[in-house]
Amino acid sequence: MQLTWSPWLDELKQATAVRDRRRTRLAVEGLLDAGARLGGHWRGISELMRISGELSLAQRALDAWLAETTPTPQSMYSKVVLLTQAGRMQEAHALMENLPADVPDAAGHAYVRGNTALSLGQVAQAKQWLHRSVLLRPGWGPAWLTLASTTNLSQDPLGELLLAHGPAAQHQGPADLARYHYALGKLRAEQGESDLAFDAFARGAQLLRSETPYSRAGDAANAQAAMQGFDGDLIERLGAARQRSSARPIFVTGLPRSGTTLVEQILASHSQVAHGAELNLMQHLAVEAGGVSGQALQAFLDAGRGVDDLTELYLHLLQERFGTAGRVVDKSIDMSRFMGLIAAALPEAPIIWMRRDPLDNAWSCLRTFFIHGVGWSYDLQDIAEHFKLEDRLLAFWKQRLGARLLILPYAELVADPETWTRKLLLHCNLPEEPAVFTPHATQRVVMTASALQVRRPINRDGLNVAAPYKQRMQAFCDAYFEAAGPQ
Repeated sequence: MQLTWSPWLDELKQATAVRDRRRTRLAVEGLLDAGARLGGHWRGISELMRISGELSLAQRALDAWLAETTPTPQSMYSKVVLLTQAGRMQEAHALMENLPADVPDAAGHAYVRGNTALSLGQVAQAKQWLHRSVLLRPGWGPAWLTLASTTNLSQDPLGELLLAHGPAAQHQGPADLARYHYALGKLRAEQGESDLAFDAFARGAQLLRSETPYSRAGDAANAQAAMQGFDGDLIERLGAARQRSSARPIFVTGLPRSGTTLVEQILASHSQVAHGAELNLMQHLAVEAGGVSGQALQAFLDAGRGVDDLTELYLHLLQERFGTAGRVVDKSIDMSRFMGLIAAALPEAPIIWMRRDPLDNAWSCLRTFFIHGVGWSYDLQDIAEHFKLEDRLLAFWKQRLGARLLILPYAELVADPETWTRKLLLHCNLPEEPAVFTPHATQRVVMTASALQVRRPINRDGLNVAAPYKQRMQAFCDAYFEAAGPQ
C-alpha cells in the first residue's frame, strides 16, 4: 500500500535533482504536513532547509526527527546548534541550560554556554563559562579566542594562563591553533608588545591561509561580474515593473571592520527597526537569478521570471529569520558584490556604505578572526588587492545609485555621532528617537567580532589603531597606496 506522503517524497527527490528551490520547499512542507515518517533522513532535510535559509522548515524537520526517536541530550544538542545557526541565541541559551554538563562534552558545553551568553551581552557569565572551558581543555583555541574578547588580558590573571597554555595549544589542528594565536596577539597588543602582537596575528593568519585559499584573480572576476550589465537603464526598468514593496530592509555595507556593526547598533536602537545581523541572504537571490551581473538578471527575465520573484524570495527569507514585525538591518559581508541585485529587486531599501582609514581597516582585518573565513584577510598584499577592488565597486555604485547610496566615513561618525546619526535616520526615513543617540544602552543579540565594542558609548578608540604596526605593514602600504593614490 502506498503511503499518503510517498508522492511528496518523490517530488522532493525530483525537485532537489533539478535544484528547484520552490518545489523543494513545497515538497518538504508537504512531507511535514502529511506526518511523514523518515527517521534519520529528517536530519539531512533539516540541514538542507537551513542552508537554503528556510529556517522554519529546518526546525520543523529537526523536530520531526526528534519525535521519531527517543529524545537524548545529544539529540537535543542538535537543536541547540540549529538555533545558534539561525541566530536564535536566547532560545539556544535557554535550551543549553537544561542539558547535562557533559553534552556535547564538558569543555564543549562550557564553550557553548559562554558563547551564547556573550552574544546576549552577559559578559560576566560568559567569562566564567569560557574560563571553565579552557581549564577543562587547556590551550583550546576556540574557547581562548572568545574568552580573550571578554577582558583586557594584560590586566587579568587570564593573560598568564593563556601563556601557560601555549605548549598544549600546539597539539591542536591548524584552525584551532590559529584561534589561539589570535588570542595571544590580543594579549601582546594590550601589553604594548607591538612586534610580538603582529607576529602572533600573522602566525594565526598563516595557519588559516592554508585552510581557506584565496584567489586574487577569482576575486577580481567576481567584482567585475558585479558591475557588468548595469550601465544602461536595467535597474530603472525593473524598478518600474516591480509590484512588491521592498522598504523593509536597510543595507549596511563596507569592508569588514569598517564600522558596519556600529551603524547597525545605532539603527537597531530605533523602535521601528526590529533586528540586524549578517544575514547572507543575497547569495540565495544570486543562485536564483543565475548570477550577479546585469546579463544574468536579464537572462532570468528572458526565461519568463519577474523581478518580483527575487523581491519575494528575499522578503520571505527575511521573515523566516525575523518574523513580520519591524525593519531589519542587513550588514552581510561582501554586499558590494550583490549591489546590482539589491538595486533592482529591492529599490526602496536604503543603502549605507561605510568607509574607514585604509591602514586602520587593513590592520583590523589582519588581526581579526572571521568565523566564516575571509581568505583575503590573511596576507597584507591580498588585503591591498581586495581593498582596491572594493574601491572600484564603490566608485561604480556611487555613480550608478546616486543619492540612494549614503557614504558614511567612520572617523566622522565617531567624531560627531549626533550629526551623522541624524543623517542616517533621514536616509532611512526614520523619525528621531532618543535611543539612537545612546546605542550602547540597547540590549540585543550581537554575533560579530564587534559584539563588545558596540556595547560601549561611541568613542574614538578605533582611530589610528594601525600606528604601532605601520612599519610591519609596509607590504600593504606599497601595494595599496601606490596604486590608489592619496586617500
